[in-house]
Amino acid sequence: MEKLHFLIQTLTKPQRKILKVHLKYLSVRKDANTQMMKLAEILTNCGPNPPTIEECSLLIYGKMNYSAMQKIKSRLFQRLKALLVFDVGMEKRNAETEDLDRYGVAIRWETTLFQILYNRTGNNPLLRSTMNEIIRLCKEYESYPTLIEILNYKKWMNYREGEKKMALVNAEVNYFKKCNDVLTKAKDYYLLTIVRSTFTTKEDLQEYQKFLRDAIAELNEEAAPLSSPLITYYIKHLEILYYEAGKNFITTREVCLELAELVKEKKSIYSKQRLAVVYGSISACDLRLGDYEQAIENAHLAQKYCIPNTENYYATMEYEFIARFYQRETDKCKAVCAQLVRSTKKEIGDFRYAKYLYFQANVFYLLGRYKEALSLLNFKMELSRDKLGWDISIRILRIQLMLELDRMDEASTQFDSLSKHANRSSTEEGLRPRDKLILRILRMLNHEGYSGTRIRHKITLNYNLLVHDKLYAWEPLSSEMIPFDNWLAERYNLHRNHTPAEVA
Repeated sequence: MEKLHFLIQTLTKPQRKILKVHLKYLSVRKDANTQMMKLAEILTNCGPNPPTIEECSLLIYGKMNYSAMQKIKSRLFQRLKALLVFDVGMEKRNAETEDLDRYGVAIRWETTLFQILYNRTGNNPLLRSTMNEIIRLCKEYESYPTLIEILNYKKWMNYREGEKKMALVNAEVNYFKKCNDVLTKAKDYYLLTIVRSTFTTKEDLQEYQKFLRDAIAELNEEAAPLSSPLITYYIKHLEILYYEAGKNFITTREVCLELAELVKEKKSIYSKQRLAVVYGSISACDLRLGDYEQAIENAHLAQKYCIPNTENYYATMEYEFIARFYQRETDKCKAVCAQLVRSTKKEIGDFRYAKYLYFQANVFYLLGRYKEALSLLNFKMELSRDKLGWDISIRILRIQLMLELDRMDEASTQFDSLSKHANRSSTEEGLRPRDKLILRILRMLNHEGYSGTRIRHKITLNYNLLVHDKLYAWEPLSSEMIPFDNWLAERYNLHRNHTPAEVA
């Protein structure tokens, strides 16, 4: 029942009304209280957890009737699929359906009609009109495979017009084949960057940048004689990744703005979800550049284009939360965080849900609610699977919280655990220079019982490395939400030097 339940849960209220009318119309008795309708109502009202086929059978038949349940389940599934396609293909505009989706379905409908007419009636005015409409839509929305298919039909339909006409159509076919080939290559390059970021734990930065640089140059050269906004769309995404990798966030933001304008202007690209992603990227750039007010504004823009309670929607809310957190807007970031935490694991996944609990722990820290923050961090989090990033930050924050609570012995025990974890060869090799320096500072403090009096000079030297040396600089959007150097300065009353310090 899982697939059928999932499909029913995606229906909007208007679609559910249409389904009810649809099922009643298909009933021989024109009865709304059919077994199929009963099953639809059960799966609509059961909430996030689908009932078993046995439970449904007992509610519908009062006994277990497996063969009958299989039939009505299969029929209802087919009716639902037909309803969704029909609803997307309707001319009306609605909040759930993007133009790209609706016209994508329209192209398939028209193509199906064309093939039926071609096989049944041969060349006639309706067939030619349908063909021309498909060609128009395919060119406008860059649906190249269907366009090439229909143009090949056009050659056969117009063979009486002679060789010159056939040559013109062949030239079109070859041009759009080239567009399709370059677009496929652009999509593959973009997908490859996602695959590498997902499955490659530590990729050489120079090699990655070279891959992106070569891909962009190759695609620009091949796309130059073509007029394809969709190819440009993917090239812009690769440029964004390239400048991000080089930490050139000013240029990254500029390319994002260019991409936003491109998405708004071109029908073959325009979709609210794409705009949401682009404005989310702009918000992330603003965060890295320290412009938190602008980051909030662009996060709100992204949310405007997002479908609520989707992965993109929660990602843009994260940017808003982080911007407010960095500005220490405790009340507002607490409200955003509460909204994030209210989302369910099923909606966002275990990792993201654990991240939101970690966000909440950091908010509690800012509010001085140290015990509540510590209690959240003491649960085994999905984030701890990331041994080099989130797990290190969670362990360090635990130590900071214990020190704020004057639980020195527990802080020392936590540091010993952190030190053993960091000293494992597999972990130590992947640690960021900043994390290594933070561990060195904590080791000195731990040795002194977390009193910085006798080692104040050494602590100050290392503190200034954190503050001034780019190698050890704090990174926005990292798992270190409260910069360690800020905490260190506040707790031990340290002051910044104007020039980078050197440690002997």
